Amino acid sequence: MGRIPEETVNQVLAATDIVALIGRSVKLRRAGTNWVGLCPFHNEKSPSFNVSPTRGTYHCFGCGAGGSAIRFVMEHDAMSFVEAVKRLADAAGIRVEEEVWDANAEAEAKQRAMLIRAHKEAAEWFHQLLLRHQLAAPAREYLKGRGINAEMAKRWQMGYAPQSTAFYREWMAQKKLPEAVMVEAGLFIQKEPDEYGRAERPYARWRHRLMFPIRNDNGDVIAFSGRILDKDQKGGKYVNSPETPIFRKSNVLFGFDKSKRHIAKAGQAVICEGQIDMIMVFEAGVQNVVASQGTAFTEQHAKMLKRLCNEVVLCYDSDNAGREAAEKAFRILSPQGLEVRVSSLPQGEDPDSLIRKQGADAFRGILEAAPDFLEHQIRAMLSGSKSAGMAERVRMAEQVAGAIAIFSGVAQRVTAVNKVAKLLEISEEELNRMVTRAAKERDKQPQKADAAENGAKPDESAKKLVAAQNPNAMLLCQLALADAEVLFWLREAECEEILNEVPGTELLALLWRSRYDPLNEISRTAFMAGLERHLEAAFSMLLARKRPPGGMLDASQALEALDVTRLQNLLQRTKGRLRQSGLSSQEMEDLQHRVMELNARLKESLDRLRGPPNSPPASSQK
Repeated sequence: MGRIPEETVNQVLAATDIVALIGRSVKLRRAGTNWVGLCPFHNEKSPSFNVSPTRGTYHCFGCGAGGSAIRFVMEHDAMSFVEAVKRLADAAGIRVEEEVWDANAEAEAKQRAMLIRAHKEAAEWFHQLLLRHQLAAPAREYLKGRGINAEMAKRWQMGYAPQSTAFYREWMAQKKLPEAVMVEAGLFIQKEPDEYGRAERPYARWRHRLMFPIRNDNGDVIAFSGRILDKDQKGGKYVNSPETPIFRKSNVLFGFDKSKRHIAKAGQAVICEGQIDMIMVFEAGVQNVVASQGTAFTEQHAKMLKRLCNEVVLCYDSDNAGREAAEKAFRILSPQGLEVRVSSLPQGEDPDSLIRKQGADAFRGILEAAPDFLEHQIRAMLSGSKSAGMAERVRMAEQVAGAIAIFSGVAQRVTAVNKVAKLLEISEEELNRMVTRAAKERDKQPQKADAAENGAKPDESAKKLVAAQNPNAMLLCQLALADAEVLFWLREAECEEILNEVPGTELLALLWRSRYDPLNEISRTAFMAGLERHLEAAFSMLLARKRPPGGMLDASQALEALDVTRLQNLLQRTKGRLRQSGLSSQEMEDLQHRVMELNARLKESLDRLRGPPNSPPASSQK
C-alpha cells in the first residue's frame, strides 16, 4: 500500500470537522467547549464519549478508545490508515498521492477496491436493464403494482438481474471484470469440484430477480438482495449476497446510509422487515426507518441504532412469523438500553400495503400509538386466548416474566412488573417471583461470545500502558503536550540516556522524538494519527485529562527526578555485578570506581532535587 506524505495527512486533518464527522454516527450534544455522546465502541447507558473540536480528538472515559478523525474512521468503519485518509480526503476534495509501501497491504487494498468496483458496476448495469431492457418488463410491472414509479426506482437504484449467465458474461467482458472477482464478490457461484476434481464454470447468483443494492454507511454498494418475480421461481423469496471481505450481514441495515441522520434527529428508529417496506415508509416521509432484511436482527445492529437513538418501533407483519420476529428483536435490542415499542398493524397488512391503502398519516398514527413490547405481547396473548381465567393469566405471566428479566435496570423491572401485574390482574409479588426464576434460568444459559467485545482490546492496552508510566515521566509528558515552552526545552535537554534506561518512559520518548508542536493543532492530530492504535488511545487519554498545574520549574524537577531514578538503577546494576564470582582484580577495581562515581553523581542530583537547606520545595517556587 502507498504511504501518504505527512503534509497530505495534515491537510486532510485540517479540512475535517471531527464533530461533524463523528456526529454522523454518534448522537452528540454540546458540553461546554466539547461534545459528548454514547460511545460507539462499547455499551454504556450514560455518555462518557468526549469529542474535542479544539484538539481535533475524541476520547472515551469508559473504554479508553480515542484518537484523531482518521482513527475514528479506521475503527468505526474497519478501514486501514490509507483508506481512512482517502475517505476524508475525498470528502474534503483533496487529492492523495501515495508512495510505494507494503506489498501485502497494497494487495488487500486492491482486492477491496476491485470488489467495490464490481458491485458499483453491477448496480449500474442492473439499474439500466430495469429502466430500458425488454427483459425487465416483468420487474417494471411488479414495481408498478407496488406503487413504485421510475423516479423512486432511480433514487434507490433498483435493478433487474437477467436470467442468462451468458448475458452476464458479455457485460463482464465489456467492463473487464474477471470471473474470479465475480465469484469473490458473491455475484457468481462456484460449485465444489466433483470426485474427479472437475469443476463447472461459475454461474450467476441472481437470475430473473428484482435487485436492491445494499450499501455501507458511506453509500458504497457492497452487496445485493434479489427478490423473485414469479411465484413458482426456485430459491428463497429474497436471496442476499454471501459474506465477503466488504460485506458482513451482521453489520449492515438496509437503508441506514440514507436514514441515519433522520434517526439521530428523531431519537427513534422505525424497523421494517423488508426492503420494499423500508423504501415505501421512507418515501412516505417517515425517514427514520431501516430494514433488518428479513427477521435476522443482530446485536451489532442494535449497537448501531443505540449510537443514534434510545427508542425503536418494530413494524413487522401482524402474522405469527412477525410476532416471533418482534420477540427475537426485543431480546437483542432491550439489553442494549433501547426502549422497544411494537406497532399494531391491521391483520394481513404490512407498512407498504397500509400506506398504499390508507396513506402516510394513518401509518404515522399507528407509530405514535405503538405500545411498549410487554403491553403488545400481553394484548396479543389475551386476544388469542379462549379463556381469561386465573390459570391462563398465570401462564401468560410466566411467558412475559422472561422478557422482564432481560431488563438490567431496577427501575425498568419495577415499572414493568407493576404494568404487567395490572394488565393480567395478578399480584406483583407472584410476578416478581416468576421474574427472579426467569433471570436465574437466563443466567445459567451459556452466553455467545462476542468476538468484537471479547477479543484483544488495544484500548485496554492503552489503559495498562498509561498506568505503567513513571509518575515523573507522566507529569513531563502532560506538561509538554500542553505547553510548547516545556516541550521545546525538553528537546534541548539530554534525555536519551534517561529514556533508554528508565522504565515507564515510553510515551515521553515518543513525544520527545516526534515533530509534535503544541502551538499547531494539526501537528498534534497528525502526530497521533501516525501512531499505533493503543498508543494513539493512550495520548488521547492524556489530552482528555485536566492539565496538571505547574510549568518549567516543575518540568525541570520532574526531569531531575527521572535522572535520579536512572542513576539509582545503574548503581544497583553495578553493585550486582560486583557480587558476581570470577571477576578479575582489574574488573573489581573498575566496578568499585564506577560505584563511587555513581554515588557522587547521585548525591549531586539528590541535592539539586531537594534544593538548598531551609528553602521551599522547587515546585512551590514561582
